[in-house]
Amino acid sequence: MTDAEFETAVEKIRNGDKTGLRDIYDAYGDKIYRLFLNRIHNHQDAEDLTSDFFLKIWECVSFYQAGQGHRCWLATIARNMAIDYQRKAGKNIPVEQEKIVNSNTFTEYTTAEDMTVGKLHMKQLLNSLSQEEQEIVQMHIGAELTFREIASILKRPLGTVAWKYRNAIGKLQKLAKEGQLI
Repeated sequence: MTDAEFETAVEKIRNGDKTGLRDIYDAYGDKIYRLFLNRIHNHQDAEDLTSDFFLKIWECVSFYQAGQGHRCWLATIARNMAIDYQRKAGKNIPVEQEKIVNSNTFTEYTTAEDMTVGKLHMKQLLNSLSQEEQEIVQMHIGAELTFREIASILKRPLGTVAWKYRNAIGKLQKLAKEGQLI
């Protein structure tokens, strides 16, 4: 969805037209869900948060400022909601066995067993990264945000975000090549 399309959808919402919200959901529902899933690690809670997210968009649309980058605005809201959820839930958030980072990641696997092993391997690889590195990788790959958008969300310098991403990818490649995990 382009900025112009998003601003048209926002204007519809401001006028009470639910089709604007549907347009935003159609464009970003999957990405927002993946952001929550990557942060919360629970499918049901991620689905609930995704629903709450779009209700929040409906309620907070008056705060959106055109020209400020809609994807960054959406990701910031989602990130803050996930952080709030984690604070309320405490540190003991159950981790499901099958954490999906990016549904396209595992298309090469042909059997359910291969797919499960691939998901577990990806989970182990990601768990070897720091929380910030995981978040940057998931935002860039899973939510398809640019480094500039991620830097804005995390309130970190652009160079730092790009550097942390490259280092994280380097770590993942090294671990995968060495076969240290699995």
